[in-house]
Amino acid sequence: MTDNTQPAPAPATEQERLRQEFAKDKTHYTKHGRFTNPWASFTHPPISHFLKYAASSGFSNAATQSVKEGGRAPEVVELDRQAIDAPATLQATWLGHASLLVQLDGATILCDPVFSQRCSPSQLIGPKRYTQAPCSVRDLPHIDALVLSHNHYDHLDWHTLKELSSRFPDIQAFAPLGNQEILASIGFKNISVADWWDEFNVSFGGRSFTLACTPAQHMTARGLLDRMATLWSSWVFRGPSGCKFYFSGDTAYSAVYGNPDKAECPVFKQIGQVYGPFDLAAIAIGAYSPEELFGGMHANPEQAVSIHQDIGSRKSIAIHWGTFVLTSEPIDEPPRRLRDAVAAAGLSPDSFSALKIGQTTAAAPMPATAAL
Repeated sequence: MTDNTQPAPAPATEQERLRQEFAKDKTHYTKHGRFTNPWASFTHPPISHFLKYAASSGFSNAATQSVKEGGRAPEVVELDRQAIDAPATLQATWLGHASLLVQLDGATILCDPVFSQRCSPSQLIGPKRYTQAPCSVRDLPHIDALVLSHNHYDHLDWHTLKELSSRFPDIQAFAPLGNQEILASIGFKNISVADWWDEFNVSFGGRSFTLACTPAQHMTARGLLDRMATLWSSWVFRGPSGCKFYFSGDTAYSAVYGNPDKAECPVFKQIGQVYGPFDLAAIAIGAYSPEELFGGMHANPEQAVSIHQDIGSRKSIAIHWGTFVLTSEPIDEPPRRLRDAVAAAGLSPDSFSALKIGQTTAAAPMPATAAL
Protein backbone atom coordinates (compact mmCIF):
# COMPACT_ATOMS: atom_id res chain seq x y z
CA MET A 1 0.00 0.00 0.00
CA THR A 2 1.41 3.35 -1.05
CA ASP A 3 1.29 6.34 1.27
CA ASN A 4 0.50 9.33 -0.94
CA THR A 5 0.55 11.88 1.87
CA GLN A 6 3.12 14.60 1.57
CA PRO A 7 4.64 16.72 4.33
CA ALA A 8 3.36 20.27 4.49
CA PRO A 9 5.59 22.67 2.58
CA ALA A 10 8.06 24.61 4.67
CA PRO A 11 7.17 28.25 5.33
CA ALA A 12 8.53 30.53 2.65
CA THR A 13 10.25 32.86 5.12
CA GLU A 14 11.48 32.89 8.69
CA GLN A 15 8.84 35.52 9.45
CA GLU A 16 6.09 33.19 8.23
CA ARG A 17 7.53 30.32 10.24
CA LEU A 18 7.42 32.49 13.35
CA ARG A 19 3.85 33.61 12.64
CA GLN A 20 2.71 30.01 12.32
CA GLU A 21 4.53 29.10 15.51
CA PHE A 22 3.02 31.97 17.49
CA ALA A 23 -0.43 31.13 16.09
CA LYS A 24 -0.27 27.67 17.67
CA ASP A 25 -0.27 29.24 21.15
CA LYS A 26 -3.87 29.28 22.40
CA THR A 27 -3.18 30.07 26.04
CA HIS A 28 -5.39 33.15 25.66
CA TYR A 29 -8.41 30.80 25.60
CA THR A 30 -9.98 29.86 28.94
CA LYS A 31 -11.77 26.62 29.79
CA HIS A 32 -14.98 28.66 30.19
CA GLY A 33 -15.00 29.72 26.55
CA ARG A 34 -13.70 33.21 27.19
CA PHE A 35 -10.34 34.90 26.72
CA THR A 36 -7.49 36.07 28.93
CA ASN A 37 -4.10 37.75 28.81
CA PRO A 38 -1.73 34.80 29.36
CA TRP A 39 1.31 36.79 30.47
CA ALA A 40 2.83 37.82 33.80
CA SER A 41 2.61 41.43 32.54
CA PHE A 42 -1.17 41.34 33.07
CA THR A 43 -2.85 41.63 36.44
CA HIS A 44 -6.22 43.02 37.41
CA PRO A 45 -6.78 44.59 40.84
CA PRO A 46 -9.82 43.50 42.87
CA ILE A 47 -13.09 45.29 42.11
CA SER A 48 -12.96 46.84 45.59
CA HIS A 49 -9.96 48.92 44.47
CA PHE A 50 -11.94 50.35 41.55
CA LEU A 51 -14.94 51.08 43.75
CA LYS A 52 -12.73 52.94 46.22
CA TYR A 53 -11.21 54.95 43.36
CA ALA A 54 -14.64 55.84 41.95
CA ALA A 55 -15.90 56.91 45.35
CA SER A 56 -12.89 59.07 46.15
CA SER A 57 -11.87 60.63 42.85
CA GLY A 58 -13.59 58.96 39.92
CA PHE A 59 -15.84 61.96 39.23
CA SER A 60 -13.58 64.83 40.26
CA ASN A 61 -9.87 64.43 39.68
CA ALA A 62 -6.88 65.97 37.90
CA ALA A 63 -8.37 65.07 34.52
CA THR A 64 -11.74 66.72 35.07
CA GLN A 65 -10.06 69.76 36.63
CA SER A 66 -7.75 70.14 33.62
CA VAL A 67 -10.79 70.09 31.30
CA LYS A 68 -12.47 72.84 33.35
CA GLU A 69 -9.36 75.02 33.21
CA GLY A 70 -9.48 75.15 29.41
CA GLY A 71 -6.62 75.55 26.97
CA ARG A 72 -5.11 72.16 27.73
CA ALA A 73 -6.89 69.94 25.19
CA PRO A 74 -5.38 69.08 21.81
CA GLU A 75 -6.22 71.41 18.96
CA VAL A 76 -8.87 70.27 16.49
CA VAL A 77 -8.20 71.20 12.86
CA GLU A 78 -10.14 70.78 9.64
CA LEU A 79 -9.30 67.73 7.60
CA ASP A 80 -6.67 68.31 4.92
CA ARG A 81 -8.85 67.43 1.95
CA GLN A 82 -6.00 67.87 -0.51
CA ALA A 83 -3.86 65.32 1.35
CA ILE A 84 -6.77 62.90 1.80
CA ASP A 85 -7.88 63.15 -1.84
CA ALA A 86 -4.33 62.68 -3.16
CA PRO A 87 -2.70 60.58 -0.42
CA ALA A 88 0.90 59.55 0.00
CA THR A 89 1.78 55.86 -0.29
CA LEU A 90 1.06 55.53 3.44
CA GLN A 91 -0.50 58.16 5.67
CA ALA A 92 -2.79 58.38 8.68
CA THR A 93 -5.25 61.00 9.87
CA TRP A 94 -6.01 61.13 13.60
CA LEU A 95 -9.76 61.57 14.14
CA GLY A 96 -9.54 61.75 17.94
CA HIS A 97 -9.11 59.09 20.64
CA ALA A 98 -8.24 55.83 18.80
CA SER A 99 -10.08 56.70 15.57
CA LEU A 100 -7.90 56.73 12.47
CA LEU A 101 -8.21 57.11 8.73
CA VAL A 102 -5.37 55.05 7.24
CA GLN A 103 -4.54 55.38 3.55
CA LEU A 104 -2.22 52.75 2.13
CA ASP A 105 -1.40 52.16 -1.54
CA GLY A 106 -4.71 53.62 -2.68
CA ALA A 107 -6.88 51.81 -0.09
CA THR A 108 -8.62 53.61 2.77
CA ILE A 109 -9.09 51.81 6.09
CA LEU A 110 -11.07 53.24 9.00
CA CYS A 111 -9.99 52.12 12.48
CA ASP A 112 -12.16 52.24 15.65
CA PRO A 113 -14.33 55.19 14.51
CA VAL A 114 -16.16 56.97 17.34
CA PHE A 115 -17.94 60.20 16.40
CA SER A 116 -20.68 60.20 19.07
CA GLN A 117 -20.73 62.73 21.90
CA ARG A 118 -20.44 60.01 24.55
CA CYS A 119 -18.66 56.63 24.65
CA SER A 120 -21.37 54.90 26.60
CA PRO A 121 -24.40 52.62 26.26
CA SER A 122 -26.45 55.84 26.43
CA GLN A 123 -25.94 59.27 24.90
CA LEU A 124 -27.45 60.76 28.08
CA ILE A 125 -24.77 59.60 30.54
CA GLY A 126 -21.19 58.43 30.44
CA PRO A 127 -17.86 59.93 29.33
CA LYS A 128 -18.50 62.96 27.12
CA ARG A 129 -16.20 64.51 24.55
CA TYR A 130 -14.16 67.51 25.60
CA THR A 131 -12.82 67.81 22.03
CA GLN A 132 -15.07 67.51 19.00
CA ALA A 133 -14.60 65.04 16.18
CA PRO A 134 -13.04 66.69 13.11
CA CYS A 135 -15.60 65.10 10.81
CA SER A 136 -18.71 62.95 10.63
CA VAL A 137 -19.39 59.76 8.67
CA ARG A 138 -20.83 61.79 5.78
CA ASP A 139 -17.55 63.73 5.50
CA LEU A 140 -15.42 60.62 5.01
CA PRO A 141 -13.94 59.60 1.67
CA HIS A 142 -14.78 56.18 0.24
CA ILE A 143 -13.89 53.55 2.85
CA ASP A 144 -12.62 50.14 1.72
CA ALA A 145 -12.47 48.48 5.13
CA LEU A 146 -13.48 48.96 8.74
CA VAL A 147 -11.07 47.54 11.32
CA LEU A 148 -12.01 47.24 15.00
CA SER A 149 -9.67 46.41 17.88
CA HIS A 150 -12.30 45.39 20.47
CA ASN A 151 -15.80 46.06 21.73
CA HIS A 152 -15.40 48.74 24.42
CA TYR A 153 -17.67 51.74 23.85
CA ASP A 154 -14.78 54.10 23.17
CA HIS A 155 -13.75 51.86 20.24
CA LEU A 156 -16.96 50.22 18.99
CA ASP A 157 -19.57 52.97 18.77
CA TRP A 158 -22.99 51.69 17.68
CA HIS A 159 -24.22 55.05 16.35
CA THR A 160 -21.13 55.73 14.24
CA LEU A 161 -21.07 52.20 12.86
CA LYS A 162 -24.78 52.33 12.03
CA GLU A 163 -24.18 55.43 9.92
CA LEU A 164 -21.12 53.84 8.36
CA SER A 165 -22.92 50.64 7.36
CA SER A 166 -25.75 52.71 5.88
CA ARG A 167 -23.43 54.88 3.79
CA PHE A 168 -21.15 52.01 2.75
CA PRO A 169 -23.40 48.91 2.71
CA ASP A 170 -20.76 46.71 1.04
CA ILE A 171 -17.86 47.72 3.27
CA GLN A 172 -15.65 44.90 4.57
CA ALA A 173 -15.51 44.80 8.37
CA PHE A 174 -12.69 43.12 10.29
CA ALA A 175 -12.69 42.47 14.04
CA PRO A 176 -11.34 40.01 16.63
CA LEU A 177 -13.23 36.83 17.52
CA GLY A 178 -16.71 37.15 19.01
CA ASN A 179 -17.73 40.41 17.31
CA GLN A 180 -19.62 38.99 14.34
CA GLU A 181 -23.01 39.09 16.06
CA ILE A 182 -22.90 42.74 17.07
CA LEU A 183 -21.57 43.83 13.67
CA ALA A 184 -24.31 41.90 11.89
CA SER A 185 -26.95 43.44 14.17
CA ILE A 186 -25.68 46.91 13.22
CA GLY A 187 -26.08 46.12 9.54
CA PHE A 188 -22.71 45.00 8.21
CA LYS A 189 -22.87 42.25 5.59
CA ASN A 190 -19.23 41.44 4.86
CA ILE A 191 -17.76 40.54 8.26
CA SER A 192 -14.50 38.72 9.00
CA VAL A 193 -13.44 37.87 12.55
CA ALA A 194 -9.99 36.69 13.52
CA ASP A 195 -7.88 35.10 16.20
CA TRP A 196 -4.44 36.44 17.03
CA TRP A 197 -1.94 35.88 14.20
CA ASP A 198 -4.66 35.23 11.60
CA GLU A 199 -4.11 36.93 8.25
CA PHE A 200 -6.55 38.07 5.57
CA ASN A 201 -5.41 38.52 1.99
CA VAL A 202 -7.91 40.98 0.55
CA SER A 203 -8.33 42.92 -2.66
CA PHE A 204 -9.00 46.65 -2.71
CA GLY A 205 -9.24 48.26 -6.12
CA GLY A 206 -7.86 45.13 -7.75
CA ARG A 207 -4.69 45.15 -5.63
CA SER A 208 -3.72 42.66 -2.92
CA PHE A 209 -3.38 43.70 0.73
CA THR A 210 -2.68 41.78 3.94
CA LEU A 211 -4.56 42.56 7.16
CA ALA A 212 -3.18 40.69 10.17
CA CYS A 213 -4.85 40.39 13.57
CA THR A 214 -2.10 40.62 16.18
CA PRO A 215 -2.13 40.31 19.99
CA ALA A 216 -2.58 43.08 22.53
CA GLN A 217 -2.90 43.20 26.32
CA HIS A 218 -6.35 44.44 27.20
CA MET A 219 -9.89 43.34 28.12
CA THR A 220 -13.42 43.44 26.70
CA ALA A 221 -17.02 43.93 27.86
CA ARG A 222 -20.10 45.91 26.89
CA GLY A 223 -22.22 44.85 29.87
CA LEU A 224 -22.03 43.19 33.27
CA LEU A 225 -22.05 39.58 32.09
CA ASP A 226 -19.83 39.52 28.98
CA ARG A 227 -16.42 40.30 30.46
CA MET A 228 -13.68 38.78 28.25
CA ALA A 229 -16.30 37.02 26.10
CA THR A 230 -14.89 38.57 22.92
CA LEU A 231 -11.28 38.97 21.89
CA TRP A 232 -9.22 42.17 21.64
CA SER A 233 -6.31 42.80 19.28
CA SER A 234 -3.94 45.09 17.49
CA TRP A 235 -3.66 45.06 13.68
CA VAL A 236 -1.06 45.12 10.94
CA PHE A 237 -1.75 46.39 7.40
CA ARG A 238 0.61 45.60 4.53
CA GLY A 239 0.12 47.03 1.07
CA PRO A 240 1.29 45.84 -2.37
CA SER A 241 4.17 48.35 -2.22
CA GLY A 242 5.48 46.58 0.89
CA CYS A 243 4.64 49.51 3.17
CA LYS A 244 3.41 48.44 6.61
CA PHE A 245 1.22 50.10 9.23
CA TYR A 246 0.66 49.05 12.86
CA PHE A 247 -2.46 49.94 14.86
CA SER A 248 -2.13 49.20 18.59
CA GLY A 249 -5.82 49.55 19.37
CA ASP A 250 -6.05 49.60 23.15
CA THR A 251 -3.18 47.91 24.94
CA ALA A 252 -1.04 47.74 28.05
CA TYR A 253 2.63 46.84 28.39
CA SER A 254 3.37 46.08 32.03
CA ALA A 255 0.96 46.09 34.96
CA VAL A 256 1.92 47.79 38.23
CA TYR A 257 -0.40 45.93 40.61
CA GLY A 258 0.78 42.41 41.41
CA ASN A 259 3.77 42.60 39.07
CA PRO A 260 6.83 42.96 41.35
CA ASP A 261 9.22 41.76 38.64
CA LYS A 262 7.89 44.36 36.19
CA ALA A 263 7.23 41.71 33.56
CA GLU A 264 6.68 43.19 30.11
CA CYS A 265 4.20 41.94 27.54
CA PRO A 266 6.20 39.83 25.05
CA VAL A 267 3.91 40.18 22.04
CA PHE A 268 5.29 43.47 20.74
CA LYS A 269 8.73 42.02 20.13
CA GLN A 270 6.98 39.08 18.44
CA ILE A 271 5.01 41.43 16.20
CA GLY A 272 8.25 43.18 15.31
CA GLN A 273 9.88 39.84 14.48
CA VAL A 274 7.05 38.76 12.18
CA TYR A 275 6.02 42.04 10.53
CA GLY A 276 8.53 44.73 11.42
CA PRO A 277 9.96 47.15 10.75
CA PHE A 278 6.92 49.39 10.30
CA ASP A 279 6.81 52.52 8.18
CA LEU A 280 4.13 54.08 10.38
CA ALA A 281 2.41 53.08 13.63
CA ALA A 282 -0.36 54.42 15.87
CA ILE A 283 0.23 53.58 19.52
CA ALA A 284 -1.96 54.23 22.57
CA ILE A 285 -0.47 56.56 25.19
CA GLY A 286 -3.34 57.55 27.53
CA ALA A 287 -5.95 56.46 30.12
CA TYR A 288 -3.41 55.02 32.56
CA SER A 289 -3.83 56.85 35.89
CA PRO A 290 -3.79 55.71 38.62
CA GLU A 291 -1.35 53.22 37.17
CA GLU A 292 -1.83 50.84 40.10
CA LEU A 293 -5.37 50.30 38.78
CA PHE A 294 -5.11 50.76 35.01
CA GLY A 295 -1.55 49.67 34.22
CA GLY A 296 -2.68 46.18 33.26
CA MET A 297 -5.05 47.57 30.62
CA HIS A 298 -3.42 50.74 29.27
CA ALA A 299 0.16 51.69 28.43
CA ASN A 300 1.62 54.91 29.75
CA PRO A 301 3.72 57.14 27.44
CA GLU A 302 7.04 55.63 28.51
CA GLN A 303 5.71 52.14 27.81
CA ALA A 304 4.33 53.33 24.47
CA VAL A 305 7.88 54.27 23.50
CA SER A 306 8.95 50.74 24.42
CA ILE A 307 6.22 49.37 22.14
CA HIS A 308 7.45 51.68 19.37
CA GLN A 309 10.93 50.22 19.77
CA ASP A 310 9.79 46.61 20.20
CA ILE A 311 7.79 46.54 16.96
CA GLY A 312 10.50 48.39 15.04
CA SER A 313 8.49 51.45 14.04
CA ARG A 314 10.25 54.10 11.99
CA LYS A 315 7.61 56.67 12.88
CA SER A 316 4.71 56.54 15.35
CA ILE A 317 1.79 58.77 16.28
CA ALA A 318 0.01 58.90 19.63
CA ILE A 319 -3.60 57.76 19.99
CA HIS A 320 -6.03 56.97 22.82
CA TRP A 321 -5.87 60.37 24.48
CA GLY A 322 -7.25 63.89 24.11
CA THR A 323 -10.95 63.12 23.64
CA PHE A 324 -12.72 61.50 26.63
CA VAL A 325 -11.96 61.58 30.36
CA LEU A 326 -11.59 57.89 31.16
CA THR A 327 -8.99 58.02 33.96
CA SER A 328 -7.33 60.58 36.23
CA GLU A 329 -4.24 61.97 34.49
CA PRO A 330 -4.48 65.63 33.38
CA ILE A 331 -5.57 65.72 29.76
CA ASP A 332 -2.31 67.28 28.53
CA GLU A 333 -0.03 64.97 30.53
CA PRO A 334 0.24 62.07 28.02
CA PRO A 335 1.86 64.11 25.19
CA ARG A 336 4.17 65.89 27.65
CA ARG A 337 5.35 62.59 29.09
CA LEU A 338 5.67 61.20 25.58
CA ARG A 339 8.01 64.03 24.53
CA ASP A 340 10.18 63.41 27.58
CA ALA A 341 10.21 59.65 27.04
CA VAL A 342 11.19 60.02 23.38
CA ALA A 343 14.06 62.31 24.37
CA ALA A 344 15.14 59.97 27.19
CA ALA A 345 15.26 57.09 24.71
CA GLY A 346 17.58 59.09 22.45
CA LEU A 347 15.03 59.22 19.62
CA SER A 348 14.33 62.18 17.35
CA PRO A 349 11.23 64.19 18.35
CA ASP A 350 9.41 63.37 15.12
CA SER A 351 9.96 59.62 15.46
CA PHE A 352 7.02 59.41 17.89
CA SER A 353 4.79 62.43 18.42
CA ALA A 354 1.25 63.63 19.05
CA LEU A 355 -0.83 65.13 16.25
CA LYS A 356 -3.61 67.67 16.27
CA ILE A 357 -7.05 66.08 15.97
CA GLY A 358 -7.80 66.01 12.25
CA GLN A 359 -4.15 66.22 11.24
CA THR A 360 -2.67 63.94 8.56
CA THR A 361 0.88 62.63 8.61
CA ALA A 362 2.79 60.50 6.10
CA ALA A 363 5.04 57.56 6.85
CA ALA A 364 8.70 58.05 7.45
CA PRO A 365 10.79 57.95 4.27
CA MET A 366 12.19 54.51 3.53
CA PRO A 367 15.89 54.27 4.48
CA ALA A 368 18.09 54.28 1.39
CA THR A 369 19.60 50.92 2.39
CA ALA A 370 16.25 49.22 3.03
CA ALA A 371 15.32 46.31 0.81
CA LEU A 372 12.52 46.98 -1.66
